[in-house]
Amino acid sequence: MTPSTVDRWLLVGGLVAALAAAGCGTVPGTAVPAPTTTTTTTTAPPPTAADGADYAACADGTCEVALTGPVDIAVGSSTGPGTFKVLAVREDGIEFDVDLPHSGGHGTLKGYCTLTFTPGGGGSRCSNQPLPPPQPQTGVLAVQLVGVTGGTAVVRLVTG
Repeated sequence: MTPSTVDRWLLVGGLVAALAAAGCGTVPGTAVPAPTTTTTTTTAPPPTAADGADYAACADGTCEVALTGPVDIAVGSSTGPGTFKVLAVREDGIEFDVDLPHSGGHGTLKGYCTLTFTPGGGGSRCSNQPLPPPQPQTGVLAVQLVGVTGGTAVVRLVTG
């Protein structure tokens, strides 16, 4: 070998050693461990109802009850008795019927919404975050979905 060939081999050997030391290559017989990631998931606690499944608590005008399936709930108001009928609990809300002396309706309640049923009409208020409990108003039934988890919906019913 001539000096220029020796110099080239030394240069190539030095580059290979430098690249291996810098992590840009591998040295035969060694393994580079794979990066690891850890995923943590949290589940929101299920909503709890102040009155549990005591639907009779709604007769006095204000209740917060847990629903797992179809049920008829008697509600009282200043305009007379009525019925809030839960037809189904879905994973994202409830399907219902309302029968009041002055109004009624059928629908689906989802998300952070409050529905109001008034003589001759009604309305809704929705948000992207939980709403405060509705306040009693004369002649009004307010229905608010607190949350749905694991097949149980929590609903507030407020009459005035």
